[in-house]
Amino acid sequence: MTVIKVTLSEKGQIVLPVALRNRYGLKKGDKLAIEEVEGAILLRPIPRNPLLALRGKYRTKGQEKLTDILLRERWLDREREEW
Repeated sequence: MTVIKVTLSEKGQIVLPVALRNRYGLKKGDKLAIEEVEGAILLRPIPRNPLLALRGKYRTKGQEKLTDILLRERWLDREREEW
């Protein structure tokens, strides 16, 4: 186990070294759980929701939103049902 020193800022913030961020795949905005265990502070990465990570990934500029397409299809279905 390697010990790495970090400095606490006035705001109570620390910077995780890039080697640790890379090793655990941490990116900006990721959440960490903080636990106090036997007089030590333990940081654990909180797993990202894989579905939320995909939100908007396959949408291109100018492309119609899927919800708009589905609402239009539902409206057309209702029109056909009334005939």
